[in-house]
Amino acid sequence: MYFAFGEDDIVLIVDFPDPVSMAAVSLTVKASGALQTRATPLLTLDEIDEAARRQVAFRAPGL
Repeated sequence: MYFAFGEDDIVLIVDFPDPVSMAAVSLTVKASGALQTRATPLLTLDEIDEAARRQVAFRAPGL
């Protein structure tokens, strides 16, 4: 947990077993109205390496 100046007052780094678990917690906290939250998924170096190796079919609009 870190305190911050600016738009965000507190930054928490939490570890969940999967993205669905994080979404469940986020939905519950937001539904309570007690806090305004924002989640930023963090990727490890290995995950970025895997993403860089994946082929993605993409064509820009208008091309």
